[in-house]
Amino acid sequence: MNITHATLQEIKGVLPHIGESLQEGSRGFYQIGRDQASKMMQDVLDEDGQIQIAKDGETIIGWVLYGQQKDSFTGEDIGFIYDLFVMQEYRGRGIAKSLMENAMTELKLQGMNSVRLVVYAGNYAKELYEKLGFSDNRTVMSKKL
Repeated sequence: MNITHATLQEIKGVLPHIGESLQEGSRGFYQIGRDQASKMMQDVLDEDGQIQIAKDGETIIGWVLYGQQKDSFTGEDIGFIYDLFVMQEYRGRGIAKSLMENAMTELKLQGMNSVRLVVYAGNYAKELYEKLGFSDNRTVMSKKL
């Protein structure tokens, strides 16, 4: 496995799967079409976000999309993980952990003192995030009307 910053061609290879990633990550809370998911990813990249990919040979097997945001209360610049995904057949091999560690290293090198992400209730990735030192800092609740 090799992890690198994605080229434009490799980003195009991720696009067909980004909707699946966001839908799975939100535990089905969002039904996201490919166009909408692609726009979300492009918006992050347009704001100096980055995407790193994991490859097995020439096959893209996972990615992490990350960037920076301003904390809405303090105005502090923070790192933010927007998307993490590993193809089903490659899970359980430490790829997600490696992608996260690489992204956090990059964010630290960019001067970030903290990194945040959103994880939906029931997402099995929460256990990984906790092992990497993330902790709950707020709960967002919803109710259908």
